[in-house]
Amino acid sequence: MPPRKPVKKDVAEGESSAETAGALEDEASSTANDPVLLAIESLRVELGKVKTDIKESLKGEIATLEKKIDAKFDAMQLTINEHRATLEHLEQNATTSADAVRKLQAQVKSLSDQVSELTEKCIDLEGRSKRQNIRIAGIREGMENGQGAREFVAKLLMEVPVLDRAHRALRSRPEDSDPPRQLIARIHHGHTMEKIMRKVSSQRKLTFNGRSIQIFRDYPSAVVKRRAAFARVRQILRDKPGVKFGIL
Repeated sequence: MPPRKPVKKDVAEGESSAETAGALEDEASSTANDPVLLAIESLRVELGKVKTDIKESLKGEIATLEKKIDAKFDAMQLTINEHRATLEHLEQNATTSADAVRKLQAQVKSLSDQVSELTEKCIDLEGRSKRQNIRIAGIREGMENGQGAREFVAKLLMEVPVLDRAHRALRSRPEDSDPPRQLIARIHHGHTMEKIMRKVSSQRKLTFNGRSIQIFRDYPSAVVKRRAAFARVRQILRDKPGVKFGIL
């Protein structure tokens, strides 16, 4: 038993020496790592500053951008409001114009109907004023030989009817090679007018001094154009024996 006690003391001394050596190693290692730690700490501080600078810079740029966006948005909103007001004004004007156009269209239709009615009345009145007028085509210029047109036409018709007036068509005298102006005469009595026209219609061809002439009623120009639309039909019927036709 007595010999074992010294062994424990040696073990305790060994452990104490190991701990001391470990502490010394740790202290030496800590002393060796101090520059690294200082560098890391310095880097951390620098990174913090950079982070703060970047953050502040971004905040400033974002604030500036927000101001620009707000300004542009305000300008855009103002433009939109102006356009909206313009569109509303245009819409109102379009509605007003459409109403006015509808009223004008109704007025134009009414006036057009009135013009058509008045035109027909004027044509009718002109036709009535020319009811006893005849036109004689084909009489060479100068055949009157100094006579008045009324006396010349009366002799031409052979029965010396009472003529209110007679004259050449109101235009300049043509050249000798051009067709002569028509003679226009107003028959005083209506029954004489009808008698002349019956004689004219009973004869296919009329001649005077060896020249073919035509005698027909003096219609208004509008009526002449309307009658001309049936010229082809009249020509066909004229060539059909026994077919009676006429335009009322």
